[in-house]
Amino acid sequence: MRLSKEKAAENRAKVIDAALGLFQRRGFSGVGVAELMGAAGLTHGGFYNHFESKAALEAEACGLAFERALAAIGKVAAKPAGAQRREAMRLYVERYLSARARDAAGASCPMVSFGTDVSRESREVQAKYAEGLRGYLDLMAQGLESDSAAARALMAELVGALSLARSVAREDRALSDGILESAKARILARL
Repeated sequence: MRLSKEKAAENRAKVIDAALGLFQRRGFSGVGVAELMGAAGLTHGGFYNHFESKAALEAEACGLAFERALAAIGKVAAKPAGAQRREAMRLYVERYLSARARDAAGASCPMVSFGTDVSRESREVQAKYAEGLRGYLDLMAQGLESDSAAARALMAELVGALSLARSVAREDRALSDGILESAKARILARL
């Protein structure tokens, strides 16, 4: 039985969404094709009906992660300049460096999820990541009402703090909390 174009597109979207969740929790190399398809409720054999390769799916999932992240930072950048935008940025920083973000099974931020993996992935994945990062930094600069250098510095600080806090959260909760709180306090004092 042949699938309609709509059903095929729906199945493809399910695979990308399921893959993103698994990749965010376990990295690109930590998940096989059979598991990806199973998580989407589809059979392993149908994978190549949707994607040329696992790398192609990884790139699509990376793109989806950035699409979602761009929507979040885009809401900050879309606020009217001045006090409203500064308040939106403050709330963004507080959410980004929260215990909830740290303790999530998979980091929703693609820079935290994929930052250490992407350099070992295919050029296709690296290109999708770089495209998403450039877009994110552009919106971050708008949100800050500043230049791209300030956006790059803030993003490095946010990603670094959340990554470090996640890395020790199970072993040393006090250290993890301290990383989040120190970074958050210093960033908010500058905003």
